[in-house]
Amino acid sequence: VGGSASLDIVPDEACVELTLVARDASMPVAHAALVVANDALLADLRQRSGLVVEQGAVSYSPDYDTDGAGRSHLARYAASTQVNVRTRDFAQIPDVIGRASPRGLDRVSVVYYSTKIVSKKVEVRAHALEAAHEKALAMTGTLGVSLGDVVTIVEGDSHTNASVGVGSYLERGAVDKASDAPAPPGAIPLSMSVTVVYRLR
Repeated sequence: VGGSASLDIVPDEACVELTLVARDASMPVAHAALVVANDALLADLRQRSGLVVEQGAVSYSPDYDTDGAGRSHLARYAASTQVNVRTRDFAQIPDVIGRASPRGLDRVSVVYYSTKIVSKKVEVRAHALEAAHEKALAMTGTLGVSLGDVVTIVEGDSHTNASVGVGSYLERGAVDKASDAPAPPGAIPLSMSVTVVYRLR
């Protein structure tokens, strides 16, 4: 007998991924400019309450320009680094980005996630097992037999979706235990399935 369950988990933390870049015809100059901008940003962010700031390594790359004849040539060098800023106060995100903007901010991405995913897997697994047991009882009741001992239990795939749309909501129709209400905005769907083999009496 198969059982499946799904939970909608509201993100409780965000990671603001900031990429800083400095460019110059001289790599040492680009590197020095990046260090100055990066150190200033770190000092600024680390004095803000509620932020966890993580520093990435510096990477280097050449930048090429193309002339009128379609030929490319080395124009400058780029030194870049990534700074990750984690916060549970989503209202801080615009301020974090604003502080990075004048310091060589080249790209920004915000990832929302839940720090409770692992503990929620325990909950959704229990719901899947309950669904399988209820289904087995319904089947045996209809057939006029009784459930015996459990022979095997196999856990199927568990997955989360990075994006949530109409498809995620419609897929709940195939899940044994899931909320009937639409998911809260930005919720992360966590699903799991199990297969339980019973003896019959």
